[in-house]
Amino acid sequence: MCTVETCGDRNLSGRRLTHILTLLKAELQGLFKTAPVILLLSTAALLLQLSPELQTQLDLRFANLTYGSAWRLASCHLLHWSWNHCVWDAVVFVTAGVLCESRWPEACRRMLFWSGGLIPLVVLQAEPELLCYRGLSGVDSALFALAAGMLLQEEWRYGRRPAAAVAGLAVGCQFLKIAAESHAGQTLFVSDRSFVPVPLSHLTGAVVGSAVAACCAVRQYWGAESD
Repeated sequence: MCTVETCGDRNLSGRRLTHILTLLKAELQGLFKTAPVILLLSTAALLLQLSPELQTQLDLRFANLTYGSAWRLASCHLLHWSWNHCVWDAVVFVTAGVLCESRWPEACRRMLFWSGGLIPLVVLQAEPELLCYRGLSGVDSALFALAAGMLLQEEWRYGRRPAAAVAGLAVGCQFLKIAAESHAGQTLFVSDRSFVPVPLSHLTGAVVGSAVAACCAVRQYWGAESD
């Protein structure tokens, strides 16, 4: 039989846990409303990592790519070579992706479409010796470039020049990072020997994300002009 103090402590801990779970549930529901595509894709990537056999059936092998298997250009991004590779990619994907889809959903989905198809095609043309391509890192680069580009536009439009300068600096630093990775032949922040890094995929993603942000700026400008 427990004392009054012990029972009270247990009840208090139970209420706190219930409160935390309720807040977590509310946050997740809010995220699924504002960024459903990003969360569904990241969840799919994590679930696919549990099944190596299924990954083998879905991955992109350049030598076997045909018109009938063009869908692998999209599925390959959700596959990873290790849990370390998967978790790092997923963290960046969710962080940058939730920001982009919640604030600029149309631009985000347009960027996902173009980067999903163009990244593996560019890698195929430039590095045909690669046997297989997997990973979200190229799309991560596209999301980062899109977020920085869109924030640059918004901060500049509202006259917040220091914040706009920081966003512009982020874009420049991203391309410097990719240049350093290309020179070193390895990623700067993730050390994983289970796969060969492809900096070209990061460069392609960054270009696509920047291009989508630039198109939004042009549309905004012409819309303002027509008004």
